[in-house]
Amino acid sequence: MIYRLAILLGFLGLAACGPVMEQRRDFTPPASEAGMQCVLNCQTQQTACQREEQQRRDQCRKREDRRADRAYEKARDDYITALKLHAADAARYPMPTEPRRQANYGACDVSSQCEPQYHSCYRSCGGQINEYQVCVAACE
Repeated sequence: MIYRLAILLGFLGLAACGPVMEQRRDFTPPASEAGMQCVLNCQTQQTACQREEQQRRDQCRKREDRRADRAYEKARDDYITALKLHAADAARYPMPTEPRRQANYGACDVSSQCEPQYHSCYRSCGGQINEYQVCVAACE
């Protein structure tokens, strides 16, 4: 039984070691001068989009830092109170655990929409984008 389990796990491990693929893109610019001017506008919009997203991310992180600081201060005050109770009567009040400051930035790291918007703009200007996969590791 253990032998069969070991063989099964071995096969599963080998299956997980497949090739690592990466998305690549080739950009073919528009043929006309107007199309090229349009692409410059797309690039300007993309830069603005990235700047706005970074500002939103920074603001979100600052809000989360303030929330984490307030929560830590409250937890620290509760800890000090519990520590005093424990010192007064250890049999009745257990030793409290020391609080830690915990910030959760997960909600701040939303996926960017700037690249898809740029691709759409680029195509609307007459440019072409060829997307393909390339093996970058464990290739056979």
